[in-house]
Amino acid sequence: MKNKKVTIGIIIIVLAIMIGIITFILLNKQTEKQAKQTLEEYISFINEKNYEAMYEKVASMNMSKEDFIKRNQNIYEGIDSENIKVEIEKIQKENKTYKVSYHEKMVTSAGEVEFDNIATLKKEKKEIKIEWTSNLIFPQLGETDKVRVSTIKAKRGSILDRNGEILARRWKNIICRDCSRKTRR
Repeated sequence: MKNKKVTIGIIIIVLAIMIGIITFILLNKQTEKQAKQTLEEYISFINEKNYEAMYEKVASMNMSKEDFIKRNQNIYEGIDSENIKVEIEKIQKENKTYKVSYHEKMVTSAGEVEFDNIATLKKEKKEIKIEWTSNLIFPQLGETDKVRVSTIKAKRGSILDRNGEILARRWKNIICRDCSRKTRR
Protein backbone atom coordinates (compact mmCIF):
# COMPACT_ATOMS: atom_id res chain seq x y z
CA MET A 1 0.00 0.00 0.00
CA LYS A 2 2.84 2.32 0.92
CA ASN A 3 4.68 1.56 -2.37
CA LYS A 4 1.51 2.31 -4.30
CA LYS A 5 1.22 5.76 -2.68
CA VAL A 6 4.89 6.52 -3.40
CA THR A 7 4.48 5.46 -7.03
CA ILE A 8 1.38 7.62 -7.44
CA GLY A 9 3.20 10.54 -5.82
CA ILE A 10 6.17 10.16 -8.21
CA ILE A 11 3.82 9.97 -11.22
CA ILE A 12 2.04 13.15 -10.10
CA ILE A 13 5.38 14.98 -9.65
CA VAL A 14 6.63 13.82 -13.08
CA LEU A 15 3.35 14.89 -14.72
CA ALA A 16 3.52 18.30 -13.02
CA ILE A 17 7.10 18.79 -14.22
CA MET A 18 6.15 17.75 -17.77
CA ILE A 19 3.16 20.12 -17.78
CA GLY A 20 5.43 22.92 -16.53
CA ILE A 21 8.01 22.27 -19.26
CA ILE A 22 5.36 22.09 -21.99
CA THR A 23 3.74 25.32 -20.72
CA PHE A 24 7.14 27.07 -20.69
CA ILE A 25 7.91 25.94 -24.26
CA LEU A 26 4.48 27.01 -25.54
CA LEU A 27 4.71 30.43 -23.87
CA ASN A 28 8.22 30.92 -25.26
CA LYS A 29 7.07 30.01 -28.79
CA GLN A 30 4.13 32.41 -28.42
CA THR A 31 6.50 35.24 -27.43
CA GLU A 32 8.79 34.44 -30.38
CA LYS A 33 5.74 34.61 -32.64
CA GLN A 34 4.85 38.01 -31.14
CA ALA A 35 8.41 39.25 -31.76
CA LYS A 36 8.23 38.15 -35.40
CA GLN A 37 4.79 39.73 -35.81
CA THR A 38 5.97 43.03 -34.27
CA LEU A 39 8.87 43.31 -36.73
CA GLU A 40 6.64 42.42 -39.70
CA GLU A 41 4.05 45.04 -38.66
CA TYR A 42 6.82 47.63 -38.25
CA ILE A 43 8.03 46.95 -41.82
CA SER A 44 4.46 47.16 -43.17
CA PHE A 45 4.14 50.61 -41.54
CA ILE A 46 7.32 51.71 -43.33
CA ASN A 47 5.81 50.61 -46.66
CA GLU A 48 2.64 52.54 -45.81
CA LYS A 49 4.76 55.56 -44.75
CA ASN A 50 2.87 55.47 -41.45
CA TYR A 51 5.67 56.76 -39.21
CA GLU A 52 3.40 57.38 -36.22
CA ALA A 53 2.34 53.73 -36.18
CA MET A 54 6.04 52.76 -36.46
CA TYR A 55 6.74 54.82 -33.36
CA GLU A 56 4.08 52.88 -31.43
CA LYS A 57 6.04 49.64 -32.08
CA VAL A 58 9.23 51.10 -30.58
CA ALA A 59 10.41 50.71 -26.97
CA SER A 60 11.11 53.77 -24.83
CA MET A 61 14.12 55.73 -26.10
CA ASN A 62 15.94 59.05 -25.84
CA MET A 63 14.40 60.45 -29.05
CA SER A 64 11.16 62.39 -29.20
CA LYS A 65 8.28 61.15 -31.33
CA GLU A 66 8.67 64.15 -33.66
CA ASP A 67 12.42 63.50 -34.17
CA PHE A 68 11.77 59.79 -34.77
CA ILE A 69 9.12 60.55 -37.39
CA LYS A 70 11.26 63.22 -39.07
CA ARG A 71 14.38 60.99 -39.20
CA ASN A 72 12.57 58.00 -40.68
CA GLN A 73 10.50 60.10 -43.08
CA ASN A 74 13.55 62.02 -44.36
CA ILE A 75 15.50 58.84 -45.03
CA TYR A 76 12.82 56.51 -46.40
CA GLU A 77 11.17 59.17 -48.56
CA GLY A 78 14.52 60.72 -49.49
CA ILE A 79 15.64 57.46 -51.10
CA ASP A 80 12.15 56.78 -52.52
CA SER A 81 11.98 53.43 -50.73
CA GLU A 82 9.18 51.08 -51.59
CA ASN A 83 8.32 47.41 -51.58
CA ILE A 84 10.36 46.68 -48.45
CA LYS A 85 10.40 42.96 -47.72
CA VAL A 86 11.86 41.19 -44.71
CA GLU A 87 12.71 37.51 -44.49
CA ILE A 88 13.23 36.47 -40.87
CA GLU A 89 16.04 33.99 -40.58
CA LYS A 90 16.44 33.35 -36.85
CA ILE A 91 15.03 34.41 -33.48
CA GLN A 92 17.20 34.01 -30.40
CA LYS A 93 16.18 34.70 -26.82
CA GLU A 94 18.88 36.41 -24.75
CA ASN A 95 17.85 37.14 -21.16
CA LYS A 96 14.71 39.28 -21.52
CA THR A 97 15.29 40.30 -25.15
CA TYR A 98 14.87 38.70 -28.55
CA LYS A 99 17.47 39.06 -31.31
CA VAL A 100 15.75 38.72 -34.68
CA SER A 101 18.11 38.13 -37.61
CA TYR A 102 16.58 39.04 -40.95
CA HIS A 103 17.33 39.77 -44.61
CA GLU A 104 15.82 42.98 -45.99
CA LYS A 105 15.21 44.02 -49.61
CA MET A 106 13.86 47.34 -50.83
CA VAL A 107 13.54 49.25 -54.06
CA THR A 108 15.02 52.76 -53.93
CA SER A 109 15.78 55.52 -56.40
CA ALA A 110 19.35 54.13 -56.41
CA GLY A 111 18.11 50.66 -57.38
CA GLU A 112 17.43 47.54 -55.34
CA VAL A 113 19.13 47.47 -51.95
CA GLU A 114 19.42 44.40 -49.76
CA PHE A 115 21.23 43.59 -46.55
CA ASP A 116 21.24 41.39 -43.46
CA ASN A 117 20.43 42.96 -40.12
CA ILE A 118 19.50 42.17 -36.51
CA ALA A 119 16.68 43.79 -34.55
CA THR A 120 16.49 43.63 -30.78
CA LEU A 121 13.02 43.37 -29.28
CA LYS A 122 11.95 43.33 -25.65
CA LYS A 123 8.81 43.04 -23.58
CA GLU A 124 7.61 46.44 -22.35
CA LYS A 125 4.25 46.93 -20.66
CA LYS A 126 3.07 43.45 -21.73
CA GLU A 127 3.89 44.16 -25.39
CA ILE A 128 6.87 43.20 -27.53
CA LYS A 129 8.61 46.41 -28.67
CA ILE A 130 11.57 47.15 -30.96
CA GLU A 131 14.69 48.68 -29.43
CA TRP A 132 15.14 51.29 -32.17
CA THR A 133 18.47 52.63 -33.40
CA SER A 134 19.35 54.21 -36.74
CA ASN A 135 21.05 51.02 -37.88
CA LEU A 136 17.60 49.45 -38.25
CA ILE A 137 17.29 51.63 -41.37
CA PHE A 138 20.70 50.54 -42.71
CA PRO A 139 23.16 48.40 -40.69
CA GLN A 140 26.07 50.90 -40.94
CA LEU A 141 23.93 54.01 -40.35
CA GLY A 142 24.97 55.94 -37.26
CA GLU A 143 22.70 58.07 -35.11
CA THR A 144 23.82 61.34 -36.73
CA ASP A 145 24.52 60.01 -40.25
CA LYS A 146 22.45 61.18 -43.19
CA VAL A 147 21.53 59.38 -46.39
CA ARG A 148 21.62 61.01 -49.80
CA VAL A 149 21.02 59.72 -53.30
CA SER A 150 22.85 61.41 -56.14
CA THR A 151 22.97 60.51 -59.79
CA ILE A 152 26.15 60.80 -61.79
CA LYS A 153 25.87 61.22 -65.52
CA ALA A 154 27.90 58.56 -67.31
CA LYS A 155 30.64 59.61 -69.71
CA ARG A 156 29.97 58.67 -73.29
CA GLY A 157 32.59 57.88 -75.82
CA SER A 158 34.24 55.24 -77.94
CA ILE A 159 34.99 51.69 -76.85
CA LEU A 160 38.65 50.82 -77.29
CA ASP A 161 40.51 47.54 -77.22
CA ARG A 162 43.61 47.02 -75.07
CA ASN A 163 45.81 48.51 -77.80
CA GLY A 164 43.76 51.70 -78.02
CA GLU A 165 42.09 50.74 -81.33
CA ILE A 166 38.45 51.80 -81.70
CA LEU A 167 35.99 48.91 -81.46
CA ALA A 168 32.84 51.06 -81.38
CA ARG A 169 32.40 54.78 -81.79
CA ARG A 170 29.70 57.05 -80.49
CA TRP A 171 27.93 58.61 -83.45
CA LYS A 172 26.18 61.94 -83.47
CA ASN A 173 23.41 62.74 -85.90
CA ILE A 174 24.24 66.01 -87.59
CA ILE A 175 21.92 67.81 -89.97
CA CYS A 176 23.83 69.19 -92.94
CA ARG A 177 23.35 72.96 -93.24
CA ASP A 178 23.42 72.92 -97.01
CA CYS A 179 20.92 70.09 -97.34
CA SER A 180 18.20 68.47 -95.34
CA ARG A 181 19.84 65.07 -95.06
CA LYS A 182 21.31 63.59 -91.89
CA THR A 183 24.88 62.45 -91.77
CA ARG A 184 26.72 60.45 -89.12
CA ARG A 185 29.98 61.45 -87.61
